[in-house]
Amino acid sequence: MLLRALLLCAVGGALMAATGCAHSSISIGLPPEVYGWTPEGPDERYDAATLYDYIDGGAEVYRGFNVRQVLARRYVKKGAPEIITDVFDMGSSEDAFGAYHHDMREGQDVGIGQESEYMEGCLSFWKDRYFVSIIAFDETEASQRAVLELGKTIAEAIPKEGPPPGVIEFLPRNRLLTKHVHYFHTHSCLNRHYFLAEDNILNLDNKTQGVLAQCRPVAAADSGTDDSPYVLLLIRYRSKAAARTAHARFLSGYLPDADAQGMVQTENGKWAGGVLEGDIFIGVFDAPSKTELQRVMRDVTRKLRGERP
Repeated sequence: MLLRALLLCAVGGALMAATGCAHSSISIGLPPEVYGWTPEGPDERYDAATLYDYIDGGAEVYRGFNVRQVLARRYVKKGAPEIITDVFDMGSSEDAFGAYHHDMREGQDVGIGQESEYMEGCLSFWKDRYFVSIIAFDETEASQRAVLELGKTIAEAIPKEGPPPGVIEFLPRNRLLTKHVHYFHTHSCLNRHYFLAEDNILNLDNKTQGVLAQCRPVAAADSGTDDSPYVLLLIRYRSKAAARTAHARFLSGYLPDADAQGMVQTENGKWAGGVLEGDIFIGVFDAPSKTELQRVMRDVTRKLRGERP
């Protein structure tokens, strides 16, 4: 079950919209045969409530991204490894982006969908509201060709692309480690990438829009600094009032000794801080110096205000 949590993918509503068909047409993007591989047994379908029956402990991650519908199909070929294709309709392109970037992406981009990764027999990509992952249980030259062909067919069946989360655009591109960018909604999802606290001190829920990124210091030559990456956290709330409430709770629960700028040097010698700009919370953790902390806070705030850096 846990292995199959790695196979999550998404193609659904757009395929139905494109064909005008009923529920069963979610499989329209999945071919009946690919290089001799054919489906074994009927397709399996799940929704957010029954997803635990399929991937057990991994279901909560995708429920945290508001998953709508799931399709799973097995492809088999005599004398060849089994290929599993899972299809997840995430409901929005933002959540499809989140599902794709939930894991580290260090494999080859093969140009399928809006972003893709192929590594050791597994293809993952996202396009519009769908996150797609296809895996061959043993990588051979033939299975690699079949997996990539399946991915191309599914991607071509999705009629349009969708925007990534808007909050992503406020990240500082000049210091960003692009393989360490994670979009999220909930407290549990944030803690999977960076453990902040047992309690939900930032008042996160399925409506908040957060992005967690790793950044490299611009000026590692500052006295007492190093070039180790640090963490930048941006969270967009439904209102300025909700953001103020979360910010106050964060400072009192996590940084009670922060200065007037919301910044403090922590026990490990690093720097942390949390400030507000409108309805967006900006948090920085493990910065190598107060100078770097102030610099990244300033750069993000200017972007949020539409000012030139």
